[in-house]
Amino acid sequence: MNKEVENPDLWNDAEKAQKIMRERTHLTDAIDAVNAMQAQVDEQREMIALGEAENEPEIVTEAENALIRLAHESKIKEIAILLSGDMDGNDCYLEINAGAGGTEAQDWADMLLRMYVRWCERKAYKMSLQSRTDGETAGIKSCVLLIKGKDAFGWMKSEHGVHRLVRISPFDSNAKRHTSFASISISPVLDDRIQVEILEKDL
Repeated sequence: MNKEVENPDLWNDAEKAQKIMRERTHLTDAIDAVNAMQAQVDEQREMIALGEAENEPEIVTEAENALIRLAHESKIKEIAILLSGDMDGNDCYLEINAGAGGTEAQDWADMLLRMYVRWCERKAYKMSLQSRTDGETAGIKSCVLLIKGKDAFGWMKSEHGVHRLVRISPFDSNAKRHTSFASISISPVLDDRIQVEILEKDL
């Protein structure tokens, strides 16, 4: 891909050039991340050897804790590598709709919204509220969020479906257990790369 990028004729086809540059950047970032992690592992192993040689258990413990954190980070990166679908790298729309159940379901939908907002904040994704319909007493009836960030659709697509909550309802004076439902719909944001062909027989 580096050879393709160095080809002066590449930008004669701007669309192809942009696609190659995006893919190259994605691969370069992945390789750099693996190399950086390997360097950190080697460094912590050296610290453990040094701590044992100098009889410094604090150094050994600190290095072991760093390796545990690296193991957790590597699992997250392993999942990210699996996000290789055609649309996984796209931004996405998140739509939440409260199911049947009135206030209880609307409160559950609002809880899901807050959860997704916090998750996006932790991943430094940008969010913009496209629409929102509040419930009469509490919660929301529906809302749509636009989520922008690296692999946003790839990370979010597994949330698509119906989510259920079983709990003692705070809105029920008899303190009965309620089951609430909310549907989540995840759609990728499409760009100019997609080609839609409409056959004349379908018009």
